Amino acid sequence: MLSAPVVASSYEALFIEAAGLALGIIAILQMKPGNFNITPVPRQNGILISHGIYRIIRHPMYLAQLLVVLALVIDYFSWIRLAVFMLLLINLIFKLHYEERKLIRHFDGYAAYSAKNWKLIPYIF
Repeated sequence: MLSAPVVASSYEALFIEAAGLALGIIAILQMKPGNFNITPVPRQNGILISHGIYRIIRHPMYLAQLLVVLALVIDYFSWIRLAVFMLLLINLIFKLHYEERKLIRHFDGYAAYSAKNWKLIPYIF
């Protein structure tokens, strides 16, 4: 945030950034704020969300973060921003795998649910 503006200036990057923000908002609303947890640990009384965007992607909030940051790397490229993006990507992948292990233990149907959709990026991962 300190290395350049936080709003993209090109139409292409602005579209990517807006898509990331919209995806994040949709994911939070579909999860229901009471079910949301900032840590990668399921809430004790949480419920498995498998509708809406979660029917396609298991971790849409992680994808939303990556899209927003990617848009800013594209528009205001610097090696620092690229390094931060790569660190964020690596961090989210480790966090995603950790969270998946917790979710499998917490929800009986998580293994079956995870066999039907993508972790992060449809048709890729």
